[in-house]
Amino acid sequence: MWRRLGRGWSMARASFSVLKRYPRLTILPVISTGVSLLVVGLLFLSLLPQLPRLHALTGGVWQWLGEDSGRVWYFLALFVVVYALTAVAVFCNVALIHCALRALAGEEASIRGGLATASGRLPQILGWALVVSTIGIALKVLHNFLENLGFIGELLGGVLEFGWSASTYFVVPVLAAEGVGPIAGIRRSAALVRGKWGESLAGEGRFGLVTVLFLLQAALVLVVGLSLTNEYGAGALIGPLVMALGVLYALGAMMVLQALNVIFQAGVYVYARTGRVPPALDADLVAGAFRRKDA
Repeated sequence: MWRRLGRGWSMARASFSVLKRYPRLTILPVISTGVSLLVVGLLFLSLLPQLPRLHALTGGVWQWLGEDSGRVWYFLALFVVVYALTAVAVFCNVALIHCALRALAGEEASIRGGLATASGRLPQILGWALVVSTIGIALKVLHNFLENLGFIGELLGGVLEFGWSASTYFVVPVLAAEGVGPIAGIRRSAALVRGKWGESLAGEGRFGLVTVLFLLQAALVLVVGLSLTNEYGAGALIGPLVMALGVLYALGAMMVLQALNVIFQAGVYVYARTGRVPPALDADLVAGAFRRKDA
């Protein structure tokens, strides 16, 4: 675990050298997060009039879902929300990938250029968001089913999820740089991974553990704020202020790490496509984004 954490930290630090030159690239994760929060907020507000009918979203919601019509409409609405959030995230990531590729090539990167590229790829983005939403939900359902089989089922579910993640790792960079559709993007992504790292792959960790580290720090701030609120009473401002700082810290860290992750992904894509590692990134880190299981 410590090796993976150290590797993830090195990857984040290498990508930060690019982000430091173009700090405006964090605007795109801010847009993605802001729109996502807006969609979730509007969804919650739209549910408010329905709360009495759903018995205040407690046990009554499960009774409502027990009805065939309720179950169908619930899952349809859930899929629409997931699709909308996925489309927004993919759109912003395509724009960010475009900017990152230009920055890694030593060219000027602009938010306007990234958004223009993403707008030109809108049909491909919407198509890929549909694929991701459908396959993602299907894999989640399948994984939950396989968990009932015990250790073997969990292992098989993990292998399927990693296989899908690895084979589609370059789809967003391919959409941004090559402008192909989602199915061709999957084929192209899988071909790049196989061509550079072979068929039998193992993950080397990305930014997951680093993200967890920052979220734990934010959680600690929230706990401190909660304890201050309990100590000084609900009327005191210091506790809520500390808790608000914890929330802002968590959101800020997640957006910066998202930008760093996409920048690194762009560098790995350049390496897989051309065989050359961008000068701004570490060659061993980029080449080791995947490794063969027998290595």
